[in-house]
Formats: sequence, C-alpha cells, structure tokens
Amino acid sequence: MTFEQVKEILTDRCGLPSAPVTPDAPLASAGVDSMALVMLSLHLEDRFGVEISEDQLSTATCVDDMAKLISRYAVSR
Repeated sequence: MTFEQVKEILTDRCGLPSAPVTPDAPLASAGVDSMALVMLSLHLEDRFGVEISEDQLSTATCVDDMAKLISRYAVSR
C-alpha cells in the first residue's frame, strides 16, 4: 500500500484534514488518534481483507511507516 492510498483512507474515511498528512508526519501530528486507528483497521479489513489491529498500526512512527507496515501485512496474507 502506498502513502497516497493511506492518506486517502485517512482523509476520506477517517475524516482527517489532508494538510498535516505527509509521509514523514508523526501519527499524532497528522491527527491520527485512537478512533482513526480503529476506523483505518476496519476499512483495511473490509476493503482489502487485511487484518491489522489498532495496536499494530500504532507501532508506526509516521504515516509512511504505516503504509509500509500495511503493505507487509497485505503481502503476507
């Protein structure tokens, strides 16, 4: 999954403003809170069949790392 795909989900599905969602933005600075992680996790499972918990998603240090993490899970399934 690319950064742009994750950004689209975070802004379109989770309701985050797009301006702070940059590749190197720390999750908190990008507005990613626990509710956004829950929504992201549910969307990934529904749309892509990728099961990643909120705890696993929160291990990413920035938005780009989150995209890479999701990609690793998608490949391994």
